[in-house]
Amino acid sequence: MARKSSDPALPVDAGPETPVKRKAPVFAVVSDPSFFARVRTECERMPKDIDFYDSLPRLLTRLESDEQKIDLAFVLLVEHSGRGIDVTSLRQLRLDFPQVVPVAVLETCEKQSELRLQSVGVNSILLPPFDEVDVSSAIAMATPNVPTFKRHPDLMRRGRVRLDFLIPSDLSYVLGINYEISLLLKEFGFPLQDSRINIPLACDEAITNAIVHGNESKPNKKVNVHIYLSNSRFRIRVRDRGKGFEAESVADPREGDNVHRGSGRGVFLMRKIMDSVEYKDGGCVVELEKLNPNASHENNGSR
Repeated sequence: MARKSSDPALPVDAGPETPVKRKAPVFAVVSDPSFFARVRTECERMPKDIDFYDSLPRLLTRLESDEQKIDLAFVLLVEHSGRGIDVTSLRQLRLDFPQVVPVAVLETCEKQSELRLQSVGVNSILLPPFDEVDVSSAIAMATPNVPTFKRHPDLMRRGRVRLDFLIPSDLSYVLGINYEISLLLKEFGFPLQDSRINIPLACDEAITNAIVHGNESKPNKKVNVHIYLSNSRFRIRVRDRGKGFEAESVADPREGDNVHRGSGRGVFLMRKIMDSVEYKDGGCVVELEKLNPNASHENNGSR
């Protein structure tokens, strides 16, 4: 059984002038209540006040309708396997609510799922034995993933960068490419929301789709990633070695039963984030572009 701890006593003479620090809310996305009940029983400590949801889209709907601003919150993603987590909805959560910090509690998590969860900002992944897991401490130590890069103002005005990557179909490379992208975006003066979250999320989706769906995660099949960056714009071109697909045939995730599905949101997410998303060569190539709102675009036709 998990050890129980009592809440610290409140001062009896605390007057109205004493500031009250509001606790950061904790949400939990749980598809199997019986599994969560087992986790809650076995874990050393678990937060007492948890708001439960059976899917990430439902949590997103609740956050979007909440009139009260949330400065910081945590979401426990409780699943039997890392594969059970709705990664596309998790990307949307990180995009719309970067102040919500995700922590995963899983029975199993293979390497591919671990890398994908890390790429979308899951702060920590808690695994059995659960009697050694202190969920409350993991939440207390969790912080938003914020890169601490330093921008060079002269490079922002003068520089242009072209990068070409040829990578195997291995998701671990996505983290490295997004690190370089985030670093350069900040260097060239893109807004922090774009450099830290928005553009890396869209690039993650494009490269991951090329690896998983285009190349079917076959290591012998390569992915080409071409990046162009200046103070006025960011472009990325991703090519896989797959059979392609019809982007127009992807169902709108905002309509009908698609709202609660865990797939089919990637194309919509990229189009929401970027200024331009184009599929070419039968869907084997995707090109994304984002203009820098902090820059003048009078001469942005040069490459």
